[in-house]
Amino acid sequence: MPPGARSAARPEQIRRHNLSVVLRHLHLHGPLSRPDLVRLTGLNRSTIGALVGDLVELGIVVQHTPTESRDRAGRPPYLVALRPGAVHVIAVDVDVARVQVAAVGLSGTVLDRITWEHRPGSDRSAARVADRVADAAGQLCVGVDDSVRVGVGVSVPAMVDNPQGIAVYAPNLQWSNAPFGSLLRARLGDHVVVGNDSDLALLAEHRRGVAAGFSHVVLVLGRVGVGGGVIVGGELLRGSRGYAAEIGHLTVQADGPVCHCGNRGCLEEYVGEEAILRAAEAAGIESPSLDSLFERAADGDAVALDVVSSVAQWLGRGLSSVAHVLNPEAIVTGGHLAQVLRIAEPSVRIGLQRGMLTIGRAPITLLQGTVPEASLIGAAELAFERLLAAPDLLPCLDHRRAAEPVPGS
Repeated sequence: MPPGARSAARPEQIRRHNLSVVLRHLHLHGPLSRPDLVRLTGLNRSTIGALVGDLVELGIVVQHTPTESRDRAGRPPYLVALRPGAVHVIAVDVDVARVQVAAVGLSGTVLDRITWEHRPGSDRSAARVADRVADAAGQLCVGVDDSVRVGVGVSVPAMVDNPQGIAVYAPNLQWSNAPFGSLLRARLGDHVVVGNDSDLALLAEHRRGVAAGFSHVVLVLGRVGVGGGVIVGGELLRGSRGYAAEIGHLTVQADGPVCHCGNRGCLEEYVGEEAILRAAEAAGIESPSLDSLFERAADGDAVALDVVSSVAQWLGRGLSSVAHVLNPEAIVTGGHLAQVLRIAEPSVRIGLQRGMLTIGRAPITLLQGTVPEASLIGAAELAFERLLAAPDLLPCLDHRRAAEPVPGS
């Protein structure tokens, strides 16, 4: 390293960090005035002014006078806002029953979306799904001619090797070591990141939903399978290989039914979609669906309510093990398990409390997820991370420089 290189690099690193902080606030909180940004970031006015100027030059933000302030005396503060559609990512949510592909802008705004259902017997191989995702991505309408695509984020119901984008184990899709990230990169030519659907649902809830403000939080997601995500100290817990929080495969009954994973008595065998429908049929409910079961239970139908309450107790029992190990402030339920909590929270708490130590027990907040299509939005957040971390380093934004003057600078 040449003399002075370290000291020269440090101010640039600090500037880039501060630029990231400002853009993240705009991404998560919407339009803000410069005084707002000073208060939220702790940076001084001149630094904020320079950083906003950089983001305007990149074409990511604009400044304007608030409409409600234009008739007032005095000079109102400019609002700093994300330029609508200036940049976007492709977010993909691959589920067992359907696939969603969306163009998502900063602030989590879905600009366009294409969805299709997996037909019975259809080809759900990773290569075929990648083909259809690439086709759908080419059809999305962003609404802004010069919008720049800055990445692709993918949610899959799988144990994921995050650095490689490999779906290591996705039993409900019948994928094993599927290189889904590489398959999409080959078709789209973009930076592609792949994550577990439950991790990404929690990421969305932590940034934009009910988990915001919690530093230690768990999410349990009910779809065809059951997955989990964990945030500790404000950061996603991935484990040594990225496979942490497989909550659906906690053993809740040692001599229980055999799970597709090969073990017995997994939580998924009691609170997964197929398990709930089996329980409803065993209770005499003909041709049940989850929606109809939950509707009947919410309306007070005794048989349906018994089924949901039993599921709720099993859910609580599984969550007690999670609570013992992780000691979270809150547990968020997503997918159909949010409906189980809504209808039968007392039963969830009974199962939770029966399995927990009484000494030193702290109350745990139980929450229903609030972010629609949380795994999809989480995939977008994952794809935006590269831009948010270093907004000025993306080559695809170079053509934006010096495009607009900075008002009020």
